[in-house]
Amino acid sequence: MTTFALGRKTIINECSVEYDWIRRQVEDGTEKDEIINSILCCFGGDEEIAELFYSIAVGESSPGVLLTHLSLSDWSPTQGEEQH
Repeated sequence: MTTFALGRKTIINECSVEYDWIRRQVEDGTEKDEIINSILCCFGGDEEIAELFYSIAVGESSPGVLLTHLSLSDWSPTQGEEQH
């Protein structure tokens, strides 16, 4: 498994372009498995993380569920976020 590249700020922002990208694929009729594979390729993680990210994008889950799951793995809440 590669480390999930998105940080906490992106995960909790359900209006982020990352979630919009998923919703747009769903609207375009892209198969769920293909979207999951795209999430894995673009953001890393494992299939369970990708499934959780997908479920948040389509309104079936909350960001807290993904954050809880990630806190149990080798992930930093500032992963993928710029440091100022």
